[in-house]
Amino acid sequence: MHALPLPETFDRKAVSAFARTLLDHRGADAVLDASGVQRMGTLAVEMLISARKQWQTDGKTLSVRDASEPFLTAIEAVGASVDHIQTGGPA
Repeated sequence: MHALPLPETFDRKAVSAFARTLLDHRGADAVLDASGVQRMGTLAVEMLISARKQWQTDGKTLSVRDASEPFLTAIEAVGASVDHIQTGGPA
């Protein structure tokens, strides 16, 4: 299982770069390490939810570990939860 650290500042610029990282790991189980996230925008949340759907379609596991408070706050601000990013969560 691949551990992928999320960017400290997960803004529009970081989303583009991290999307490429995710694509490089598509087809394998992955863990998103959210411990270092200090700021995260709505686009990052949307991208992670989209990634979760792709991992689920591929039959692979995508999970989040060590979610920082700013990470959780950004997700909750759009009405979602960590379960919307991990496979096995709400559709």
